[in-house]
Order: sequence, then C-alpha cells, then structure tokens
Amino acid sequence: MDPKEKEITQLWWNIYGSCFTGTTLTKKNALFMSTGNRIPSGSIFTLKKNLFSKIIDKSLIFSYDTLRKTEGFPELKDSGLTATPPCSTSLQYANSTAIDIYGKLLDGTGIGKINVELQTLLKKSKTLEINISQWGQDLIEEGLLEVFLEKQLASKNPIISKITNGDHYVATEGIWVKQMMFKYHLDKDSITKIEAIYEQNKQKFMEFGVTIDIASSTSLTTIFNYQDGFYPFLKFRKIEKSGNIKGIIEGKDNHSIILSDLDIEED
Repeated sequence: MDPKEKEITQLWWNIYGSCFTGTTLTKKNALFMSTGNRIPSGSIFTLKKNLFSKIIDKSLIFSYDTLRKTEGFPELKDSGLTATPPCSTSLQYANSTAIDIYGKLLDGTGIGKINVELQTLLKKSKTLEINISQWGQDLIEEGLLEVFLEKQLASKNPIISKITNGDHYVATEGIWVKQMMFKYHLDKDSITKIEAIYEQNKQKFMEFGVTIDIASSTSLTTIFNYQDGFYPFLKFRKIEKSGNIKGIIEGKDNHSIILSDLDIEED
C-alpha cells in the first residue's frame, strides 16, 4: 500500500472510532474502501492479499444493482443507525494527509473542475475539523443470502457458480455518508481569496452540492452534500461451500453455502 494511502486509511479508522458508534465493523472484518466508493453492500468482490496477509487489491465482480435483478436476491435493509447527533473529529495540524483526504473528496464531487486554486489555498489550514452530519448503515440479511445462493447453485446458475468457487467475498454491511463538513482555520489573506473564488463561481459550487461559509476573517466551512452518498467502509464475509447440494434438491436441511468471517487486520 502506498504510504499516503496507508495514512489516509489509518485516519479514516480514527474517524470511524469518533463517528460510527454502534456498528459491528472492525479492522478484522471490514475495509476502508475510499471516499469515492459508490459500491454498496450486497456486492461481490475478490480480495487479494500480499505475503503478509494484507489486502492489496479490492476488485468488484458483481454490484448489488446487478445481482438484485436476479429473482430472489435479498434486498438491502436499513439498519436504523443514523447520525444522531452528528460526530466530529479534528486534525490539529496541517499536513499532506489531511489535504489528500480533502482532495479525494473534491475529486468525488467534481469540484476540482471549478477552481484548482481553492485546493492550494486550503493547504495552508492550521486545523481541519471534520463533521459527518448525515450517515447511516445498510446490510443484507446473511441467512436469506445463503438460501438464495444455495437455490441458485442447485439450479446451476453460472453467475452463482462463479462467485461460490471459494475466491469471492460479499459485502454484507456498509456505512454510507451523505453529508460532510470541513472547518478550516486560515490566514486572513487566504480567506479573502477563497471568498472571491466562491462568489465568482457560487452557482457552479451549488450544482456540485458544495457550500462554502466564511465564518470569520480566519475560518471557513465547506459542506459537501452527496446525492447518492458514498461508502467509506464495507464489512465482508467469504463465500464458501460446505458439503454438497443434494440435500437441498431433496428438500432436506443441508446448507451448502457458508459465509465465513474475514480474517484480516488493516494497518
């Protein structure tokens, strides 16, 4: 993993500890995906490890939107967890990691196409406060998923045969984020320049769901609203076979699909 990617991953796990309380995701069963990840729970991946059992590649095989078109595939359920109250965490220093995170958020919104100078100015921030005001969790019921996979396997569905070959993982739970707020502490000159940029391009910023609020001569807030949200974290289970499916065909209680724990630990 690239050193900066590693730092970003570690920082997001710190954000996880401050924000996403009540969820069952841990470093042993879940992965930080990215701030641009739009792939939800219910999707199928391959997860490749290096010699030290660290995940080095997360490749999508079938998305939830594709799989749900197959009759009987379980619907995603809202876990009921929401941002109440909103959480916040602070970076009490200006460093490249904080800017990289902001940069990736900018890439996800397309705001960089409006004005590149803004990113350069924000690098001068002495403190970055992050507030996640809209988030939640969805999941796919594992028992229903196992039954679905067993029935499709028995009917020789080629897609299901592929994803049950022992090399694939299903994202059973996911944390989604729909609104984030960053508060920056900057010098007066930078604030003045940013205010001018925003006023000149306000309509375009609004089109991308971005609001900039100049709180004082030394601080400002940027608010990102994501129409569809992004999934920074997904929880995984490995899809494995156990026994044979003869019992299913004969109507016996003989499950052949097992969703096993993901045995990893992110840095």
